[in-house]
Amino acid sequence: MSESSTLEQALCALRDQRLAATSTETEQPGFTSRLEAVRHWQSRHVAARHRALADRHDGEALLRFLTQTFYLDADWSELTARPNRVANRIGRIIDDDRPLVAAVELQAIADRLDMAVARALLAQSPDAPLTPHRYVRAFRAAGQREQREYQLSLLNELIDLLGGYADNRAAYWAFRMSSAPARALGMGRTYALLADGFAAMRTTRELDRVAGEAIAVQRTLLDRLLSNPATG
Repeated sequence: MSESSTLEQALCALRDQRLAATSTETEQPGFTSRLEAVRHWQSRHVAARHRALADRHDGEALLRFLTQTFYLDADWSELTARPNRVANRIGRIIDDDRPLVAAVELQAIADRLDMAVARALLAQSPDAPLTPHRYVRAFRAAGQREQREYQLSLLNELIDLLGGYADNRAAYWAFRMSSAPARALGMGRTYALLADGFAAMRTTRELDRVAGEAIAVQRTLLDRLLSNPATG
């Protein structure tokens, strides 16, 4: 499988996932508001859980990037609108597209898992407010442990890949020089997103340690939520 086809498949998967979210609202009115509630709930709680770790390592910008800029605000439409064209052109901007593939895969799997939790919440009670108890019940009903573990693996890989580029002065400057070509090819928003990630990682001290500790915390929480019905 070529690198371009790997990126194309990732983009198609993300596109299809977002189309599925739109069609679900037609079938289940109220789904979109539930999905947004789930996403904002998770963003706030993950940020709060890792705030102290971020503060110890000057990682505030990285925490904001992962929980807000990337997870909530990223706009992938300029890539998902033409997956084939993007996959064929991306080599003009970057030498290795794996970080972008990992980022797109991570967003697609997050969308899929968030949709599962939103559906479980609707099944519980369509109009009830989102509370910790209801969220935990929905999270367990959604399940998908393997997919959640893969999500954490992708996150770890993405941080490792981008962190490696951020620490490599030559690679970082080569990336900065690709800003104009990215805009010319209609990928300006994607470039800006990756640039924010680079900048956040460059300001974080002991990035490997921070990432390892954060992933370990999330794995422990995942195990507690899905293995112990009495929790929550």
